Amino acid sequence: MGTCGTGLYSNDSACDIRGDYIDKLKRGKTNDEATQELINSNRDIMGDVEEEPLFWFALADTQWNYGRLLPKVKEKALYFLSQDKELQRWKESDERQLTSWIKTLDTLKEKLESPQPPEKKVYKYRLYRCKWHLGDVYAYRFSGNYSKEKGFYEKYTVFRKVSEYSWWPGHIVPVVQVYKWIGDNVPSLDKLSSFGILPTSYDLDLSPEESPDGILLISESDKAIPKNNLMFLGNLPGNDLIPFRGHDYWLNYIPVGWEASKYNEKFEHYVIDMYLACCNNK
Repeated sequence: MGTCGTGLYSNDSACDIRGDYIDKLKRGKTNDEATQELINSNRDIMGDVEEEPLFWFALADTQWNYGRLLPKVKEKALYFLSQDKELQRWKESDERQLTSWIKTLDTLKEKLESPQPPEKKVYKYRLYRCKWHLGDVYAYRFSGNYSKEKGFYEKYTVFRKVSEYSWWPGHIVPVVQVYKWIGDNVPSLDKLSSFGILPTSYDLDLSPEESPDGILLISESDKAIPKNNLMFLGNLPGNDLIPFRGHDYWLNYIPVGWEASKYNEKFEHYVIDMYLACCNNK
């Protein structure tokens, strides 16, 4: 358990419990369902003199803040607040830290014994699934500053959707393969196979088995997709197309955002850099 202070959430365990509880409510779970799922998933820490108290402290505090404190959660938290075993982890710290942590617990006890606020509304996640079909092919027109800098402004690249993947908190986003081509005139579908596929890793010596078969094109809403930069070319079916394999399926795809997104790796920057890397390694 990582600890960086004496606040209730100055440790990884409490932060995780708070985050997981709120996440479950946003996914539409009832208060009872969210609570029981958290208890079930944390069975391994029950009985631990340090971890279990923090579980109940964080859960009780978070439920109180949302006006949803369950009697059984309150009872558990108050029980551990009346014990001193949890304080043992602070014995090796200086006296000021121990005193500060005790103050944190006293404040929590006072809070839990006071009337909780009205139940706070929790807004559910608005999850998005990209409407593109497997095999759909798009031309993308470069329009950002990086493309100007590198001499690709207003030129085109082409990509094809080959699969779908889960993106937190549950969006289903496209996995695409970008063709090893940048040019002024958009090519026809029948010419694409001659270009080859742009590698997804800067390590060009990786085998196909070691390198992901596409990039994760982060699209969290319909508005996030830069439609003015895109031209639909058609659909190319094939045995390489892989339907969505579930939210628990994991592959090491490289996540890439659109130019206006909050993500560090941007589509234009990524494609141009990979294209130049391929050209320089011929």
